[in-house]
Amino acid sequence: MTFGYRVGRSLSPESCQGETTHYVQFVRKDVYTHGHQPAVVEQHARRTPESSAAFLLPHLEGWMRILDVGCGPGSITVGLARQVPDGEVVGIDVTPEIVAHARKQCAETDVTNVTFQEESVYDLPYDDGSFDIVYAHQVLQHLTNPVTALHEIHRVAKLGGLVAVRDSDYYTMSRTPESPLMDRWRELYCQVARHNGAEPDAGRHLYRWLRSAGFSKITMSATCQVMVGEESRRNWGESWAERCLTTDFASQAVEYGYATQNELEEIANGWRAWAEDPDGYLHYVCDEGLGIGTG
Repeated sequence: MTFGYRVGRSLSPESCQGETTHYVQFVRKDVYTHGHQPAVVEQHARRTPESSAAFLLPHLEGWMRILDVGCGPGSITVGLARQVPDGEVVGIDVTPEIVAHARKQCAETDVTNVTFQEESVYDLPYDDGSFDIVYAHQVLQHLTNPVTALHEIHRVAKLGGLVAVRDSDYYTMSRTPESPLMDRWRELYCQVARHNGAEPDAGRHLYRWLRSAGFSKITMSATCQVMVGEESRRNWGESWAERCLTTDFASQAVEYGYATQNELEEIANGWRAWAEDPDGYLHYVCDEGLGIGTG
């Protein structure tokens, strides 16, 4: 098990008398279960604000400054920048290759009010109250310390600003036709994620985590992601088939002793069979939380 330290803001009441104090906290190093192989990045690049941040869009104004935490390939980040033409969007990710990829993809668009930076959510290099909106999509589920991350996110949100988080709940992932291979895939993914210190059912925990991070005014909602029809079914099925074979999830499952390569190949074949089934259908819940910054 790997440990490290991060410097963050002290959250004790006696240390918050108008000054920013720092403390040292030992935390377990985050391990990204999915990995950054093409099968993952290509899937994430399909995301848009309309598909992944609809609960946030009504709150945006054209002049706002937005921080997109865990921006990945930047498709949501660029979409948010289009929503605030007189404002600014900053996308951050901890992986240099992903930040470089996001910059390259953005350069191919006409969007100019967005920047990408390599930063950690645990130690944001921004002053208190720097952003009108801080957004994190499918991020908290991969962190060993989501509440610590939310404290730091809360710090950089303006007084009265919004913190918006959205995460899935893997327990709710179900499909038809049903298959023992689907059940085994879900069980295996949860085993690997929790081995990494993460929480694959993060969506149901968002409200508690937001409260623990000091938010008192919280609005919760949920949306159901649906995979139906040939295009979406094949995209999702083929993506997960590939991810069961060629990504960090697959290598971690074998390394941790939770699966064999042969079993992963069987699960991948099960995904491909489902993708070709005209009756195939899948859904899962994504929970969404909006917290108002208290400055």
